[in-house]
Amino acid sequence: MRPEDFDVPRPPTPTPGCPTCRALADRRETARLRRDGSAETDANVLLRRHQRSAHGNREQRQAR
Repeated sequence: MRPEDFDVPRPPTPTPGCPTCRALADRRETARLRRDGSAETDANVLLRRHQRSAHGNREQRQAR
């Protein structure tokens, strides 16, 4: 299989100007730097939930 055959969701991007989005993205980056995949995933889930409830976004994706 080729890498492009896998459907791996990209992490959400913070909504510009939103302090909650920024804090969750910072939490994710800290987890990534510590190589804590579980905490990184948790931050992504919280960011997606926040975006849906606060901004009405179904999904915002970030280019890798």
